[in-house]
Amino acid sequence: MTKKIILATIISTVILFLWSGLTQMFPWGVPTTQTIISQSDKQTASFQTPDLIELPANSLTTKKFDEQFVNKISTLTTDKTFSWIISAPIDNYNVTGYFIKEIITQLIVSILLAILLTLTINLPNKQRLMLIAIVGLLAVTGIYVQMMNWWSMPSLYALGAGFNLIAGWLIAGFISSKFLIKSAAQ
Repeated sequence: MTKKIILATIISTVILFLWSGLTQMFPWGVPTTQTIISQSDKQTASFQTPDLIELPANSLTTKKFDEQFVNKISTLTTDKTFSWIISAPIDNYNVTGYFIKEIITQLIVSILLAILLTLTINLPNKQRLMLIAIVGLLAVTGIYVQMMNWWSMPSLYALGAGFNLIAGWLIAGFISSKFLIKSAAQ
């Protein structure tokens, strides 16, 4: 059984990693992002997009902005807006780092899915998958719905990301429960 759990974890990690990459192209993923650049020296060539809005350096930011906001979660209130700002040094943004952190994240999720399937091995697969869907709905509610409330995250993005999470977990759970950590009730 241990080999099956390890194999299910590895396969689920690959499925979830590929799914998370694919879902970035859904209408509520990367396409929802407004990409603006305002730099005196172009440091973010890898982040260029066809819809990039280029503004003169220092038209939106100043050294004081960077000093005040870097490595912090902040709010900024203007006469007409209230914004949540997460700011990090430009060096933090690199594709390799994103991929490594995403693989680790999906590995942890896959381990937990394998544990859930192992704990529910005496249930029929339909009930096991319903349990995964319920746990996914709990995660979506506790994360994305809360962020819609507190951070005013756009509904399309939050609900789309929630759909991506539940669908990905169900795909990985279905494959693992069908072929590896099979139900004893079937």
